[in-house]
Amino acid sequence: MIKQHLNTKEFLWVALIFWCASFTAIEAPFSFVFKTKIQPWQLVVDAIISLLFVADLIYHLREARRNKIKHDVGVPQKKWYFPLMLAVDLLACIPFDLLSYYLGHQDLFIAFRLMRMIRIIKVFYLIENITIVPGLFKMQSIVVGFLMVVNWIACGWIFIYPMTADTDVTSYYIRSFYWALTTLTTIGYGDITPHNNIGRIFTCFIMIIGVGMYGIVIGNISRMLASADRHKEQSREKISDLLMFMKHYRIPDGLQTAAINHYSHLFSKRLSDNDEKIISDLPHAIQQEMHIYMKIKLISNIPVFQGCPHECLKDISTHLEQIYSSPGDMIIKIGDIGEEMFVIAHGMVDVLLESGERVATLHDGQIFGEIALLKETTRSANIQSQAYCDLYKLTKKSFNEIIKRYPVLQKNIENTTNRRSSDKGKS
Repeated sequence: MIKQHLNTKEFLWVALIFWCASFTAIEAPFSFVFKTKIQPWQLVVDAIISLLFVADLIYHLREARRNKIKHDVGVPQKKWYFPLMLAVDLLACIPFDLLSYYLGHQDLFIAFRLMRMIRIIKVFYLIENITIVPGLFKMQSIVVGFLMVVNWIACGWIFIYPMTADTDVTSYYIRSFYWALTTLTTIGYGDITPHNNIGRIFTCFIMIIGVGMYGIVIGNISRMLASADRHKEQSREKISDLLMFMKHYRIPDGLQTAAINHYSHLFSKRLSDNDEKIISDLPHAIQQEMHIYMKIKLISNIPVFQGCPHECLKDISTHLEQIYSSPGDMIIKIGDIGEEMFVIAHGMVDVLLESGERVATLHDGQIFGEIALLKETTRSANIQSQAYCDLYKLTKKSFNEIIKRYPVLQKNIENTTNRRSSDKGKS
């Protein structure tokens, strides 16, 4: 099976089927070994699960038909795979509890119901072939899978050594589950031991399984935790290397602070410092779309863009041009014709009068240069970088095109400008 990517709705459906199959795989062997009477709640649950399995079967048959051409052009498929999985799905759709309740022969139907457990194997196989599985669900599937195996082993022990009349079901199951868990994890306290050849052979088999299974569970959890923190660890290593570099070359403290602040900004806004390389092998058109969404991530929390619809943010991101400035750089000069506005992604700039007096300092998330665009006037103040700045420039032509389509942007900018003027007046 080829790795596939699922959208949110498809994944939620897979998760629902997983929990239904898990419930069946745990409850069916328990009912079989204890020969429990079917309860009304079991009938309801059995009917719901059967309906969900029917819906899942229909969904996968439609998908198989839709992808038939894709399979016919060279995708490797085992000839026996589809008929086998179809048989498993059809078997899982049968409401065995309902049949047992209304037709009798409970022992026979419960034995058939054990075949539903095969459905969980297909679900785990499907999850294994999903490209991206959320960490929380992956952790749940590992834990549930482990408990499921422990439950099967406990039920196997109960099948070999049936419960006596003087023991209640709950106590005997807990005792059997305890034996299965201690044996599977190779702890084996020895307080519960097999007392015939069949039991000893079964125990040997479980101990062999336990050695491998314990390693698989621990390995999967360790790999998952390491993967979740991989990019953070890379970021820490990058900053650590930078600190060693600056210490070795005796970089001045001010420049060191600016460099660390810049890295911290990048790592707070990006997945890693390797974002460009991650998408470098994709077609150029897809890369362009990816870059737009990277910019949307950067600007979406900036106050002036909050409240703008997604289409507006996408349009803005398409026209934004990223520029950088160093301390002391004059970004805007008094008397210049205003042809662009700026958004500060990271850094600080000073607003200076012609006399050189500083009247304001702007920082991350603020804008400047918008007044000349809104009122078509020349620049009324100098804007000078106070630190190393990461800026985004929006030209007047692009600005006019966007506000025609999205007046909310112009309203946000005007409110920001009026608020800043009001604050300046109060001070």
